[in-house]
Order: sequence, then C-alpha cells, then structure tokens
Amino acid sequence: MRPRHRQKRAVLLFSALLFLLIASLAAPHDASAHAKLLKSSPAAGSRIDTQPADIQLFLSESVDLGFSSIKVLDRARREQPVGPLGRVGGDDTTATVPLTSALPPGVYTVVWRTLSAIDGHLTAGSFAFRIRGPDSGAGTPEPDEPVVPVVGATGDPFEGSGQDPDPLRWVIRAIILGTFALLLGGPIVAVLVVEPTVAERGATGKTVWPVVGRRFGRIGAITAAVLILALVLDLLLQVASITDGGLFDALGRNDIALQVLNSTRYGFTWVLRGVTAVLLMLMMLSIWQWNRRGGTGLWEISVAIASLGMLGQSLGSHAAAIDVAHGGHVLGLPLPIIVDWLHMVMVAAWVGGLGYLAFALLPSFGAAGLPPDERRAFLGRSIPRFSKVAITSVIVLAATGTYSLVTHSNDLGAIIGSQYGQVLALKIGLFAALVGIGAINLRRLTPRLLGTAKEETPPDGGPVRRLGRNIRLEVALAAVALLCAGGLTLIPPPSGAGASDSAAQDTTPVPGKTPSVQVSTPVPTAQAVTTGTNVSGYDLVLTTRPSIEGDELTLLIDKGLEGSLPLTDVTKVLLRVTPQDVDAGSTSYQATLEGALDPVRQTWKVTEPILTLDGGYLITAVVQRTESPDLKAAFRLDLSEATGLQASVGQVVDVRLSTDPSPVISGTAMLTIELVDGERNPIDGAKITISPFMPAHAHIDPTAIAEPVPGQPGTYTVRVDLEMGGEWLFIFNIEREGLPPVKADASLEVIDPNATPTPLEP
Repeated sequence: MRPRHRQKRAVLLFSALLFLLIASLAAPHDASAHAKLLKSSPAAGSRIDTQPADIQLFLSESVDLGFSSIKVLDRARREQPVGPLGRVGGDDTTATVPLTSALPPGVYTVVWRTLSAIDGHLTAGSFAFRIRGPDSGAGTPEPDEPVVPVVGATGDPFEGSGQDPDPLRWVIRAIILGTFALLLGGPIVAVLVVEPTVAERGATGKTVWPVVGRRFGRIGAITAAVLILALVLDLLLQVASITDGGLFDALGRNDIALQVLNSTRYGFTWVLRGVTAVLLMLMMLSIWQWNRRGGTGLWEISVAIASLGMLGQSLGSHAAAIDVAHGGHVLGLPLPIIVDWLHMVMVAAWVGGLGYLAFALLPSFGAAGLPPDERRAFLGRSIPRFSKVAITSVIVLAATGTYSLVTHSNDLGAIIGSQYGQVLALKIGLFAALVGIGAINLRRLTPRLLGTAKEETPPDGGPVRRLGRNIRLEVALAAVALLCAGGLTLIPPPSGAGASDSAAQDTTPVPGKTPSVQVSTPVPTAQAVTTGTNVSGYDLVLTTRPSIEGDELTLLIDKGLEGSLPLTDVTKVLLRVTPQDVDAGSTSYQATLEGALDPVRQTWKVTEPILTLDGGYLITAVVQRTESPDLKAAFRLDLSEATGLQASVGQVVDVRLSTDPSPVISGTAMLTIELVDGERNPIDGAKITISPFMPAHAHIDPTAIAEPVPGQPGTYTVRVDLEMGGEWLFIFNIEREGLPPVKADASLEVIDPNATPTPLEP
C-alpha cells in the first residue's frame, strides 16, 4: 500500500513536459484584455476633405477576421460597398476594409464588430466621420469640430463595449470550473491525503481504500460527463453570440461551430479541454469499475490530465490576452498564463478536495462499516494533511491573484468601481470564510478527533458530525465562489494605470492612405422646413436647414401680444436635441444671436452636425430670461429618404430627478422622477421605461419601469442598481395615451465611497 514514488515522479515529469509543449504552441503575443478600439482612420468625429481609401481599426488585441465585420452607413442607413476584411500591414491587432465606390459628401457611420482571437469575446461599436468635399471651402482651414456619432443607430452596442455576461453562460462557465476542480482536486486528495492515511491504518486501511477508490471513481465519472455536457453548451453559446441567435438556433449552425473549432483560439482551448474531459472520464470509469485496489497508480495520471485541462482554461482566459511584453516570460512562456494556470490548480486542489471529502470520503465510512472510533482516527490523520494542501493553496492564491489583477490594472479605484472588481471582492470574501472554517477544523476539531483535546470527546461521534457539517458548509461557499469565478471569465477586467493597458490611452488619429477618389458632385439634401408655436404669448418659430457642412437650426422669437414684456431680458437660448429612435441621450447647443438684442424680435442660430442619420429628433428650445419666466417649446423633426425632412410641434417634457440616498452613492438607489410640461404642470398617467448606462465605461444596465406615486401628481419612482461611481445617463421613454412616445434623459453623478478623493488645489 506504499505510494509509488518513482511512478509519481515520472508522471509529474511527463505533465511538466507536456505543459511546456502545449503552452509554447499556444502562447499569445502582444495583446491586452478584450479587443478595445484604440484608434481609427478616419478618426472618430473627424471632418475630412476627401474620401479615404479605406476604413482602418486599431485594436488592443488580436482579432479573428472570420467573425468580424466593418460596415459603412450613410445618413439614410444604407450600407455602402466595401471590400473584404484585411489587416493593416499584416498586424493581427488591426482590421480594415477598402471603400470600393465613391462616397458623396456627407456624414457616414462606421459600425464595427470584432471577435477576440484570444478569449473569444465579442466587441462592437460605432463612430461617425464627415466628408466635406472639395467644394466646401477646404482651402480655408476649419476647426476640427466633432461629428456627433449616433450610438446604437443600428442596434449595435456602444462604442467599444463588450457583451453583457449572459446569465446562462455565466452558470455554464461556473460548472466547467467546478467540474475541473473536482476532477483535479479529487485525485490530489487521493494521493496526498487518503492514500498516506490508509497506509498508516493497516488493516482498517485495507478495508477502506477500495471503497473510497470506487466512490471517488464513480463521482469522477459523473463529474466528467457533466463537464463534457457543459463544454458542448458553452460551444453552442459561443456560436449563438457570434450569430446573434439563441441557443436552439446555434444547434443548426454546424458550419460556424466547425469554423470556431478550426480557426480560433477558443476552438483550440475547447478541444484541449474536451479531450482531457474524455480522458478523465475513461480514467474515472477504470477506477470505479475495474480497479479493485482503489485506483492506486491511476490517480497520478488523472492529476496530470486534469492539470492539462486547467491549462486549456488559462489559454482562453484574460491572462492569455495580457501584453506579454509587460507580463514577462518564464522558460520562454508567458508568465501571465503560467500564473493563471497555477492559480486555478491551487483552487482545484483546495475546493475540489473539499468536494471529495464531503461527497466521497465521509460517506465511504458507512459503506466500509467503520466504527466511530476508527472514523475519528482516520479523519484525525487526514484533516492535518488536507490542511497543508489548503494552506499552500491560500498562500499561492494570494500571490498569483494579486499578480493577475495588477497586470490588468493598478488603479484601485477602477478595480473597486468596476463590475469585475465587485465580483472579485465577493469571491475573495468567500475564500476568506473558507479559511476561517478550515482553521476551526484544524485547531478545534482535529484534537478532538485524535483524543488529545482537554475536554472529553462525546461517545456519539460528535466531532465527526460537526466536521461533516463544516465541510458541507465549505463546499456550499466554494460553489458560490466558483460561480463568481465563472462570471469573471466573461466580465472584462478593469482598465487602469497598469502597463498592459497603456496603449488604450493613445487616441492620436492614424493618418489614412492617400485618397484615391476625389468627389466634386454636390449631394442633394433635404429642403429647409419651418414650424412654430405660441408659448405664453410669444411666437417661437424653428427653421431647419440640413447641410453636409452642419445642420442649421434657426429659432425666431417674436414678442407677439402687446401686453408681453420686451425681449431685452433674454440671456441665453439653448437648443436641446434628443434622438427619438435611438438611446443616444441629449446634446445641448447654445445658440448665437443674429444681430442686436431686439426687444420685439430676435433670431438665434445653431450650426452643428445634428441630423447624422434618418429618424426622429426632438428639439427643445429653452429661452432663458432674467425678468420673466423662461420660455420652452418643443419641435419634432423627422428625416427620411422617402419623405425628406418634416417638422411639427412636439411635446415639452422636463424630467426632474432626485435620489434616495442623496447624494447618491454606488449601489442600489431609489430614483424619484417628476415629469412636467412646458407650463410646469405635472404629467400624469405616463408609462416611463428607464434605460441606465455609463457612457464613459460603455456599461449598459437592464431597463426598468417606473411606478406612479399615489397622491403625488407627475411623480414616479423606480429602484436601480448603480454598480459603480461616475456619471450615469438615464434615458426615459415616456408613453402617454393618444400621444406619440417621447424620449428624454437626465444625468446623475454617482459617488464611489471607496474612491480616493482628489486633493483641492491651494
């Protein structure tokens, strides 16, 4: 029953060599976590005189062109012809398409979507640029005014945003991690804990070992089967994310699945994990059904195979996407991958070992017919051995976890304020609880199991029962920790001041190639339209003239009635533009007075790229005054290729937002929304759908519906989860019976209580 040391050394040497071989073949080069758009040519928001030869994207990591796309849309949302996807200078972190036809002067929106060649995550976004044309007075330099990108105009996510974690895939990833942990932790416990204890127990060990081995094998075989099923589901969900379909739709896309397996890093890691899962099932079946000696000699091989499966996890993790120039190397291999692999092996040894103690070792005592005193003696020897494994794991986990986090960001505020950091904090807290329970098992229960405690051990086997309860509690906590770990494989790590993310701060435009197309034919635009209304005795008339050089909005304010006060107290005129077909938020423009401050009639003008795509726009004019109440009027503009530009009087909807707590801090908060019209009257009976998001982080939260507050006209409340500090934008879709829906918005600055305050300047 003595351990076979030579066999163990041979297996460990074989595992090390195989690990080095596979890691060297699959090691990534120069990348960073998730494929973020660093810069583009033409640059986002740029005005150019002539058409570029192509569209170029420069991203933070390697992308798979087979599942990526770049589209160019004109104002009418018509897709412009482009050539095949390619690379810029052969760089695998770039994507480019040539423009194959002449583009008339105008605003164009680039909608892009890329699949990371490292971790298989999708990233998408859009940006706009304007072609002025040679007839626009390009000989006179103009200020580089930004072209407002229409966010989400085609249903795509915000610029540079990744996928929101799919709850189903989150669970599947947790199952994959948990099953691998059991399949690695079980053999480790068998080799380092159970087998030495069996050797010490003599005849009792001979009775227990075959029973334990068969139970270990049976649980392992079932676990391997679950792992194989989870891997298949994860592949289907990967296909579904690429094709924008559902899980059942992915069942019929064998072509995409084969392409993913054959041409992507995700496919490579999936095959590696799948092969190890099948081999582990065969090993566990052998131990369960055919090895009557409890699996001696097969456990070491199972450790090697499961370790390779964990390597497959690391090769497709965030660690594989870290810039190896900053991550360093060990024996020619990227250090981040080695650290991540070691981190997961230690988690498996600890967490997977706990699972086998709870579900295999403890129930085997009854099957083997061990009396209570033998159970106590067996556990009294086993727990200290397992504690050594757990303590080693804790030390290594602390070191490797800290290293992995710092390689992504050393900005503590960014870490704490991100969804990734919050899930990570929960995971760390759960492992801290596991350490506490493990200390109780070692320091309090082990002496009672061995009979060395000062107090008398109850004859009914109390320490054994209490140990069993503690271990089952540890397994439950570990399961939640693994669920957190599964989510961390899908959530992008925070970007901070770490070296690995330094390239993301570069926003310098990249010069395009020499333009090959000169456009001289002017493009026809929609005709100017005028509409007006009367507000409190004053006539407000809006004239809109679309232009490729900047849409011109002119507001005429007329005193109207004889009894109205003169307009000499007008201090400012704002035109707030809110797209009605997309959740892009409002943009306010300060108008410029044309001529003198006339007391009877004034003309205020704004010239900006506003009508960048077809659709509806709500223009809210706010005339600010010092002696009289402000004037507010709303105008609806609808632009389409079929009908041109149409204008009508719209609905003034003002949103007044308050929070509880106030000032609002990150976490759950109650929003109170007051709706009033242009005359400051409350708006009742509205259905308000709220879409919260953070523009700076491309973070979008699920929509929610506000509920009216009884007895408070025009007041509505809704509970929202503000996951991090910073500026949040809330889009309100307001529906009222008999009226067209209206989009409004409001911004809110959320305080991060953990952020380091910026010192005041003296």
